[in-house]
Amino acid sequence: MPLRRLGLVALLAGALAHGASVFATAVSQYAMAGDFRTANAILKLYRDQRGMTPEYLEGYSWLGRGYLQTRQYQAALDNASQVRDLCLKQMAGRKLDSDPNLPTALGASIEVSAQALTLMGRRDEAMLFLKSELEKWKTTSINSRIQKNINLLTLEGK
Repeated sequence: MPLRRLGLVALLAGALAHGASVFATAVSQYAMAGDFRTANAILKLYRDQRGMTPEYLEGYSWLGRGYLQTRQYQAALDNASQVRDLCLKQMAGRKLDSDPNLPTALGASIEVSAQALTLMGRRDEAMLFLKSELEKWKTTSINSRIQKNINLLTLEGK
């Protein structure tokens, strides 16, 4: 096993021992630095060991934020769409707020989608998307996060 992979295995083992927040933090650090190869390797190791859990989805959502950071807007949109679809599958038979990682992951996917659309010059589409999502999730914990993004787009340029 190459040294780099051994390092990832050790990182993942430490993250799993300390809980999902350390795992998500590790993924976020690599994704925000533009090191998507390492971020994806950590995600794969986690998924192979624990499956596609809400914690995994929270970590996976960090790729979209990293893609935004590195101006890869289509990749950000694609990731956000995948995270959203996976979150909706996880919610089958339960509510969004039944697990703290699901609202974080779904909220990030909505936020990344709107930001990517805006940065691609599709602000009106982003606003329509956010308003639609606000209506769908108005009774959940992500309501205020969606409203914040609407407010940011509304105030932009004023």
